[in-house]
Amino acid sequence: MRRNALQRVAGISALVFAVLFAILTALRVWELEPSTPVQSLIVDVAVLLLVAATAYYVYRGGHAIESWILALGPSLAFTFNLFIPVSTMESVVWVLYPLGGGVVVAGVLSGIGFGVGYAGRTLRKAQEVAESS
Repeated sequence: MRRNALQRVAGISALVFAVLFAILTALRVWELEPSTPVQSLIVDVAVLLLVAATAYYVYRGGHAIESWILALGPSLAFTFNLFIPVSTMESVVWVLYPLGGGVVVAGVLSGIGFGVGYAGRTLRKAQEVAESS
C-alpha cells in the first residue's frame, strides 16, 4: 500500500513539475513576464500553497519522504526556470545549481509542511484519545 502511495505522490509531483516548468518557460519565451512585485507575489503564494499541500498530506497520514517528493516537483520547476537561463552551459554546473537548489528548497518547504501537518495530526489523535476516555 505504501508503495502505491509513493508512486502516486511521485506522479503528482512530476505532473506539477511539467505544468509549472512549461508555463514558466512559455512566459519567458514569449516575454510575458510580469513585473517584479507581481512575480514576488506569485512566488510567495506558490510557496504557501506548497507548504499547505504538504502539511495537509502529512495531516491525512502521509510520511516525511512522501511529503519531500510532493514538494520536489514544484521546487525543481522554479529553480530550473530561475537558474537555467542565467547559467553558462560550458560545464556540468549549469545542471547542478538548479538541481541542488531544487532539492534544498524542497527539503526546507516539505520540512515546514511536515512539521505543521505532523503537529496537527498529533493534536487530532490526542483529542480523539481524550474524547474516548
